[in-house]
Amino acid sequence: MLFLLSMKGFLFLCAVSLFLQQTSAQPTLPTAYDSLKAQLAFKPDTVQIAKYQNFAEDMLRKGRVGDSQTALAEALSIAEKRQDERQISKVYESFGRLEIDQGNFAQALNHFQKALDFLKKSPALNQRILILLRIGQTYFLANDLKQAENYYRQGLKLAAQNKRAVLMADTYSELANLEDTRKNSRQALAYNAKAIALYQANGEDYTAALFNRAIEYKNAGLYAESEQIYRQCLRHAEKQNDEYLKGYVYVNLPNTLLLLNRPDEAEKYARLALKWSENGPERLKLREEIFDILTRIYEKRGQDRQALAYYRQKTMYRDSVLNADKSRQLIMAESRYQAREKESQIRKLDEENSQKAQQLGWLSAGLVVLVGLTGLLFWQYRTIRRTNARLTEGNRVISESHQKISEQSKQLKTLLRELNHRVKNNLAIVSSLLRLQSKRLEDEGAVQAVRAGQQRVEAMALIHQRLYMTDNVSAINIKEYITDLFDGLLLAYGFDKANFDRELLIEQEELDVDLSVLLGLILNEILTNAFKYAYEHVSRPFLRIRLAAHYSNEPNVVRPRLTLEVQDNGRGLDLRRWERPNSSFGKRLITSLSEQAGGQLEVSNRNGTYYRLVIPPLYRTGSEAA
Repeated sequence: MLFLLSMKGFLFLCAVSLFLQQTSAQPTLPTAYDSLKAQLAFKPDTVQIAKYQNFAEDMLRKGRVGDSQTALAEALSIAEKRQDERQISKVYESFGRLEIDQGNFAQALNHFQKALDFLKKSPALNQRILILLRIGQTYFLANDLKQAENYYRQGLKLAAQNKRAVLMADTYSELANLEDTRKNSRQALAYNAKAIALYQANGEDYTAALFNRAIEYKNAGLYAESEQIYRQCLRHAEKQNDEYLKGYVYVNLPNTLLLLNRPDEAEKYARLALKWSENGPERLKLREEIFDILTRIYEKRGQDRQALAYYRQKTMYRDSVLNADKSRQLIMAESRYQAREKESQIRKLDEENSQKAQQLGWLSAGLVVLVGLTGLLFWQYRTIRRTNARLTEGNRVISESHQKISEQSKQLKTLLRELNHRVKNNLAIVSSLLRLQSKRLEDEGAVQAVRAGQQRVEAMALIHQRLYMTDNVSAINIKEYITDLFDGLLLAYGFDKANFDRELLIEQEELDVDLSVLLGLILNEILTNAFKYAYEHVSRPFLRIRLAAHYSNEPNVVRPRLTLEVQDNGRGLDLRRWERPNSSFGKRLITSLSEQAGGQLEVSNRNGTYYRLVIPPLYRTGSEAA
């Protein structure tokens, strides 16, 4: 009788084991990354690292950032196991290029610096120089030209000391672009000439540098020289059958011809550019530029109707470019979200497999014990096992419910953070377009107007950046926001913190988003006016910002009465000019925004210009109070 009971227990445990094994072996559909990993399973480590990096670049081009990050993480793991510092450096460089593609310049610089650190003891000199150039290019994209020049010169010094002529030429070419951005055309042309000379001396193709020289000649006002270089590039492209170079000459040459007052020739090449762009790279952006050229050609001829038609075409392609950029950002955000979901699913499956493996171990141990025990012990064990099974089931249900609630909460926070991230990115795109447009304008007044608009957009973008960095989506830390806005404008207008006295007295720590945006735009206008006009003859500039909160015992108060005061020690304001109805756009904007905030604005002179904005308290509505 005892033997029969033991056999029943044995068969029962075997059936449970088989069921758990079948449950843990459920198949999942392989992804492109899984297929690649299976193909590389038995390849040498160096081959695997290279293949994963190539795969990451391909996924990035397709907007699948999550797969790209996963592949680079695998490549980094292999390189670290090998303790191959040169390969580790290459992977970190790939991580940096990935972050640049997403506009995350700070994170890109972090990865590039790690890549550089791993080469301190390595003889890979060329790789070190290239990473220094990468860091310089990243600072250039972030509009920090001083730091960009610093790293370019480090790379140039290292290349010169070790006689790496081609890398010296690459660095001179980057310095030429930097100086051209600074509108220092003479220095830009000098660096460009050095780059071309080095390329020629080492038998390297210097066509790209020659093409840049044509642009730099145009920006320097040397239009005849610019045309000559463009035509030299065109002859080279026709000789080498280089459709890519030929197309870009078609796109850029009309700008120079138009400045030479030869609109007919400009239109000829613009038409060729239009035909080439049908199958060329960056089709939408190129056609936007071409239709802009045609618009200016017909404006110069006085054919306003045709100019308007081309301007509409330009606007259509500009909107398409913006929509394409937005779609790409949405795809990247969705890819990141899917990558996080995939990682969560993998962790969940790992936990389930671990639990099932643990259960199998206990069942096997129980089987050995049950075989040697008497029937009484068997029945006692079965009773205990049933009790444990019920407890396990109860714990599993509780754990699953808790996990579902946690996942839903994380998903909601992620979606809200992504929304603010997308708004911040869209505002960054608008800011970048305004910055690019300002570079193409020649009227200084128009340049200043566009840059002022860019600063207003950046002031709003700063709000959404702070919302993206915190879990609170309805309010921001107004003290930190005002500090960041002040520091950013101080740096933008070339003031040194060490020689500038400021006083920030912020009594209200947090404000709702809508009022924060209005106050940010008001402060942006006031601070911009101060930095531009107030301190011309002031040896020690001073500026005070005070945001006072006046609390009361009144019921249903959501936000206290606020008083914003801004005072500088400049020459003061012409109050008669301020009171004129048709005064500056900045004054009208400050007044309009103050009215939107429901506040009363006072402006006077008190040893400098003094602004005072009083915003009444905010109360709950009747339904909210109830």
